[in-house]
Amino acid sequence: MTEAGENGPRISVVMATYNGATHIREQLDSLAAQTCLPAELVVTDDGSTDATLDIVADFARTAPFPVQIHRNAKRFGYKGNFMHAVSLSSGDLISFCDQDDFWKSDNLERVRQAFMNDPDVLMVFHNAHLVNEGRAPISPFYATPPVPPVSRPLTLQPWCFSYGFMQTFRADLKPAGALWARMGDHYNPGKEMGHDLFFFLVASGVGTIVYLDEELTEYRLHGGNTVGSGKRTKPTFVDRWRYRLEDRADTYRYLARMTAQDSRMFADLAQTPSWSETMRNRARVAAEAWRGLEPLYLLRAEVCSGTLPRRIAAFVQLVREGGYSERSFWTFGNRAMYKDFALGVVLAPLVRRFGRESSRTDRACHRGSAHDVPVSQVAPVQAVAA
Repeated sequence: MTEAGENGPRISVVMATYNGATHIREQLDSLAAQTCLPAELVVTDDGSTDATLDIVADFARTAPFPVQIHRNAKRFGYKGNFMHAVSLSSGDLISFCDQDDFWKSDNLERVRQAFMNDPDVLMVFHNAHLVNEGRAPISPFYATPPVPPVSRPLTLQPWCFSYGFMQTFRADLKPAGALWARMGDHYNPGKEMGHDLFFFLVASGVGTIVYLDEELTEYRLHGGNTVGSGKRTKPTFVDRWRYRLEDRADTYRYLARMTAQDSRMFADLAQTPSWSETMRNRARVAAEAWRGLEPLYLLRAEVCSGTLPRRIAAFVQLVREGGYSERSFWTFGNRAMYKDFALGVVLAPLVRRFGRESSRTDRACHRGSAHDVPVSQVAPVQAVAA
């Protein structure tokens, strides 16, 4: 068993708790059984009324690593509670931990190694296995890998993210947390951005993200999950066509607002004094990239909802501005062009009337395959203060 911080970066495990007495001891014991022990466990409790904190305190007396226990003076909600826990951590790496899951014994060892292999890696996430309340297996969380094994800055689909229980990131990203409170969620209008989505977004813009296709966590499904997931399977033929026939005009307008928000965030991050010049330069590039998406999404909304002359004009402008070209930084691609012409320019009134309401996602937008990556984006990240 490797001691915390031995021959590598120190890992802080941060756990946001709230009435988790039923399953938390099992999770805590799985942390104590890690082949690479964390340097610390930071527990922030959001006002539990059950025995959660008693169980954590009992565990802390014999834990093979320090355990910080914090009772929040006010309720943060689970997103804010995790952000609070991050702010209290002191490790080189920060790993989110749910109160009701179960970690495989080599979780932290496998994740830490991925950081040690490449100093440019700012986030590592991994696969998991869905289990029921008694930990009987259900299915892998990801039926197929959601992203490539290694993703350099701004190469992922802009709306991509991973869940917190499978995430670990460098403490270099902690200064970005000061901007979290102003960030609206990409998928839920009127809600604050998820803690996990936030750090994934920042990492994807200024560093490299590594995905390990290994089921290092058991994600427990039970009646009290704050965020749950059913059995994960590949989309069926019917699923794909339902997605294509959604009324997406309002989604594109909402995503346009989100691109403007994210652009402003990266522009502000470019001024982060503790970051290296490389990371600040990457933040500037990210701000420009997100800013360029806003007018394209507004044009797509017009293609899906305007009068026929306006739909035609918006479609032509999208083509001219490279909205469907693989030579663009981010593109909707040729298939989206055919879809927009058929279901937007030609059939928009019917889709608006009979199509089902759209989710706040866009699977089409991706990095253009022919776009060269600026040298400033791929230069190794130098060490920065956490």
